[in-house]
Amino acid sequence: MAKRKRSGRPPQAQHSRKSKPSQHDKRQRLATPNPSRRTTTSASVPLTGTIATLVASMSELLDKRIGFRLPIIIAGAMLAGGRRTAASWLRCGGVNDDWDRFYEMLQSIGRRAGSLMLPLAMFIFNKFDPGENGHWTIAIDDSPTKRFGPCVEAANIHHNPTPGPGDGAWLYGHNWVCLAMVLNHPLFGAVALPLLSRLYVRQVDIGKLKQRHDWEFRTKPQLALELLRQVFGTLRALGSKAGFVVVFDGAYAVGELVRALIAEGATVVTRLRRDAQLFDVPVNKPGQRGRPRKYGKNRISLAKRAGRRDGWESITYRCRGVQTTGKYKTFLATSKVVGGQVRVVLLKHTSGNWAAYISTDTTMAVEMILQTVSDRWSIEEHFHDVKEIWGAGEQQVRNVWSSIACWNLCGCMYSLVELECWDLEGEQLVDRSDRPWDNPSRRPSHADRRRRITREMLRSELLNDLHLAPDETKIRDKFERLLALAT
Repeated sequence: MAKRKRSGRPPQAQHSRKSKPSQHDKRQRLATPNPSRRTTTSASVPLTGTIATLVASMSELLDKRIGFRLPIIIAGAMLAGGRRTAASWLRCGGVNDDWDRFYEMLQSIGRRAGSLMLPLAMFIFNKFDPGENGHWTIAIDDSPTKRFGPCVEAANIHHNPTPGPGDGAWLYGHNWVCLAMVLNHPLFGAVALPLLSRLYVRQVDIGKLKQRHDWEFRTKPQLALELLRQVFGTLRALGSKAGFVVVFDGAYAVGELVRALIAEGATVVTRLRRDAQLFDVPVNKPGQRGRPRKYGKNRISLAKRAGRRDGWESITYRCRGVQTTGKYKTFLATSKVVGGQVRVVLLKHTSGNWAAYISTDTTMAVEMILQTVSDRWSIEEHFHDVKEIWGAGEQQVRNVWSSIACWNLCGCMYSLVELECWDLEGEQLVDRSDRPWDNPSRRPSHADRRRRITREMLRSELLNDLHLAPDETKIRDKFERLLALAT
């Protein structure tokens, strides 16, 4: 008997019966107020440095009655270890009996996530503005987080982009469309700083969310366009006169998104499918009657052009901070996705494989196109670090706005840590003298940067009250050893 061919459509989610109601009944607590309830006014270990200033600016954008809780949540997330649930954030932040107010605070952050991006965007603009002759590089991509449970709002089955040996092609959880600003560090190469993310909800789940939250269905390219327009407007309102180069993977190379970005004055750099529909550049004769042709008559086959051995040229470009040499072919073509001419670059990898990339700016140099494509990989590194180090998706919250808040807070803390350590040398970020087997010149990881900041927070809080004494040096030395083991 022949095996049935597997369908490419995602399977439908199947849950067991819903769990029992929570034992922490909010209505009962509100009906019987506790006069001896301990309230939380500040974090047990407060934030320091530039992070404290930026988070204070974010808290001012919230209601004054709840804004003071934002630094407490972020300070707790900085210090949390192990499984980084929302409860571990509150425990490390020193939250007392008013813990329920902090869970409600997450819903407010989720609804105001777009406005909380403003202080971060202002800081990036003041520090890295490329000027009128430069451009901002913005990366767009989506990433899923695993969740399980029938009560988790907006969760469903999504494609798993990185399945492991024991994983399947699908996972159950949330899917996030993320916008990140790509900046080049003088020592460590391209770094993606996430600014804002939107939750993608499948159309089959819109009915449930529409009843509770008046949710509207939007595709991933539509969500990406909303994010880009918001960031464009913010930077232009701040006074930036630089252009915009938007880079994303081939899954977002659709006419709805690309043509809208061209209308906004941005340049799009993206990967092409190997079977992409391209045509040659039309030749319009002078005096020809009728409207000039937009697309050529002859179809271009990328596979045939890449298969020819002649025409390859060598080029050296910066790939993730390292000078790399490769072979390429370039030519002009017309695409119906773009609605006009594009610059096509075929890049041959060392393994003999090849990939095709386009730029909507036909005057853009091949070196810049390849460098922009390679810098796009920094957003993939961000997805890895924000899940492994900050535990994005592990917060165990069910409300859709709380889930949005937790994901955006993890991305915000990633950007805050990178900006705090931007001007520091590698020796200041990590000391590997106690690891003789390790490479001392290895690039510091994001975890090294986070550990440095948490040490500064603990050191500032616990050693400020230490008065001069004969044995102060010994006390500080033992404390530093304990601090190294704890972080």
